[in-house]
Amino acid sequence: MQGKTPTLARRYLFKLLANIASVPVYLAMEAILPRALGPKLYGEYSFATNLFYQLSGFLDMGTSTCMYNALSRRQTEGSLIAFYMRVSGLVLGITMAVALFLFAVPPVGNLLMPEVPLWLTPFAALWAFLTWWGRVLRSMNDAIGATVPSELVRSSISLIAVAILALLFVCDVLNIATLFAQQYLMLGTTALGYWFVTVHSGRGTWENGGTLCWSLSRQQVRSYAREFFDYSNPLFVQALLAFLMICAERWLLQWFNGSTEQGFFALSQKVSMACFLFVSAMTPLLMRELSIAWGKKDLQAMGRLVDRFAPLLYVVAAYFSCFTLAEGAALVQIFGGAEFAAATVPVQIMALYPLHQAYGQLASSIFHATGRTKTLRNIQMCECVYGLSTAWILLAPHDLFGLSLGATGLAIKTVCVQIVTVNLYLWLASRFVPLSFARNVCHQVWSLAVLLALALLCREATLELGLGESSSIVRFFCSGVVYSVLVLGLACLCPAFLGLSRQEVLELRRRFLRRRSGGRE
Repeated sequence: MQGKTPTLARRYLFKLLANIASVPVYLAMEAILPRALGPKLYGEYSFATNLFYQLSGFLDMGTSTCMYNALSRRQTEGSLIAFYMRVSGLVLGITMAVALFLFAVPPVGNLLMPEVPLWLTPFAALWAFLTWWGRVLRSMNDAIGATVPSELVRSSISLIAVAILALLFVCDVLNIATLFAQQYLMLGTTALGYWFVTVHSGRGTWENGGTLCWSLSRQQVRSYAREFFDYSNPLFVQALLAFLMICAERWLLQWFNGSTEQGFFALSQKVSMACFLFVSAMTPLLMRELSIAWGKKDLQAMGRLVDRFAPLLYVVAAYFSCFTLAEGAALVQIFGGAEFAAATVPVQIMALYPLHQAYGQLASSIFHATGRTKTLRNIQMCECVYGLSTAWILLAPHDLFGLSLGATGLAIKTVCVQIVTVNLYLWLASRFVPLSFARNVCHQVWSLAVLLALALLCREATLELGLGESSSIVRFFCSGVVYSVLVLGLACLCPAFLGLSRQEVLELRRRFLRRRSGGRE
C-alpha cells in the first residue's frame, strides 16, 4: 500500500516464483509424512485434520471472501481488519469447543471419527484453525497489494519448517506428537509473519491517523456485522451443505473401508495439490481484479479476465496433471514408498482434480464479487444430491447397493462431480458476464487430450528404451524432460493451446521488444 502497487503481471510472477520455490519443499514434506507414519496412522491424521478443517471452513461461511472483496475495494480501512480479527476469535472458540466435546463424550466422538483415537481431536482442531487463519491473513495481504513480502515470508518459513521435519525424520523421532509440534511452529510463525506484513505495508495509510487500530465503536461493529451478514447469509446453506457433503464422503470411506484406504486417498489428494501449486499463485490475484472490476461495474473487464487467464491456468494445471496420471506408479514410489503401492490408481484419478480448480475458483469468485451468493447456494444444493448419491454408490459395500471401491471410488466421485459443478458455475456466470462458455469448454477437452497423449507417449518411449521400470525415478525424470520440451514446443507453435490468439501473441511480443529497447508500455 505504500507507494505504487505492483502490476497484476508482476505480482503473479513473484507469486509464481514463490510457488515454484516452494514445490521442492512441499514435495519433500509430503514424501516424508506418509513414509514416517505409514498408511493407517497417516489416514487417521488426515481424517481428523480434514474434519476440523472443514468445520473451520463451515464457520467461515464466506466471511473471509467478503473480507477479501471488501478490503480489495477499501484498502485503507483498517477497522475492517480489526472487525475480522474478532470473527477469527469466534471461529477459534467454536472449533476448539467442538473438539473438546468429541473428546469428552466418547460415544459421539467414536461415531463421528470411527477408528480414530479421540485424543487427536484438540490437536487436529488447533491445526485446522491455524491453517485457515493463515489462509485468511495471506488473502488480506493480496487484497492490499502486499503480495511480494507476504510470499517472501511464506517461502522463508516453509524452508525452515521442512528442514526441521527432515531432521526429525532422520533422527527417527518423527511421530504424531512431534509432527503436530512442528506444524504448530510452522503455521503459527507464518501467521505472525503475515500479520507483520499487513501492519507494516499499511503503516501511514490506514484510516484515522495511519495506524491499524483494534478498537471499534458500537456503530462500526453493527455496520460491519450487517455487511457481513447480508453477504454471508445466503451462503449459510451452501456452507452447511458443503461441510456435510465433504465430511460425509470422508466418513463413508472411513466407516466402510478404514484408515488404510483413508491414507491412500489422502496421499492422492496431496499429489493433486502439488499439481495445483502453480495455478494457485494466480487465482487470488485474479479474484482481486474481478472484485475491483465489479466495483467499477465493468462487466466487460470481468469477461476479458476469465477468457484471457482461465484457459492459461487450465493448461498449466493440465501440464502437471497429465504427467502425474501417466507416471502414477513412479510418483507413489517417490511420495509413499512400497506401503502405498495400492494408492496408484487413486493418485492417477485424483491427478485430474486440479484441472478444474482454477476454473471453479474463478467462476465462483464472479458470483462472490457480484454478490450473487444465492446462486452458489442453489448449485451447492444440487451438488449435495448428486455428489452424495455418487459417493454412496461407489463406496458402500455390495449388500448396501454399492461398488465398494474404497479410495479409488472416492477419487472417481471427487473428479467427476468437480467437472460437472465447475462447468455449471461457468455456464451460469456466462449468462450475465460476457465470457465465452463454448470456447472455454472446447479448450478444456482438446488441450487435455493433447497433453495426455504426449505424457503417455513419453512414458512408453522411455520404457521401450529400457531406461528403467515404470516406478524408476531415473526413467521418471527422463520422461519429464522430454515431455516438457514437447509441451514447450507445442505452446510456441500453437498459441491457441494456451488460450491465446495470434493477435495477443503479437501484442505480447511487441511489448517484450519495447521493454528490451528501454521503451515504455
